[in-house]
Amino acid sequence: MKLRKQPEPECGIDMTPMIDCVFLLLIFFMCAATMSRVDLTPEVRLPIAPKAAVPEDLRGRGVVNILPVGTLSSSGEVTQQRPFMVYKELVDDAGLQKEIAALRSADPELRIYMRIDRNAEFALVGRAIKACAAAGVMDIIFGTFQSKPGSES
Repeated sequence: MKLRKQPEPECGIDMTPMIDCVFLLLIFFMCAATMSRVDLTPEVRLPIAPKAAVPEDLRGRGVVNILPVGTLSSSGEVTQQRPFMVYKELVDDAGLQKEIAALRSADPELRIYMRIDRNAEFALVGRAIKACAAAGVMDIIFGTFQSKPGSES
């Protein structure tokens, strides 16, 4: 008696779980990249500069926001004693110097990105620059909006 050989089932690899993992990783990295952006405080209204240049790389920059005295922020009212916002917290001159020194100890090549409200007093900017210098950071850029050619506002 002759026996017939049973046909072997086809072997295949199910790609669905791998595709799901790839999409999950993609979503994770997109969210992580969004969270690592610069600390942009919405209360700061940047000045407009016709010759402003967009910084190419903001990585490795500590962010200092300067708000006008009397502004209500998420962490309270901005006062003459505490006009600087670092990581959503209002700090004074000594606190700003301490925060910058801590960032500089973690990254010796630290650079500062200073975002100053268009209505803030210039004396506050001077105080912030002195705090940066006391902490050992000399590389500072200032945030502005770039105006469109021919538009004045």
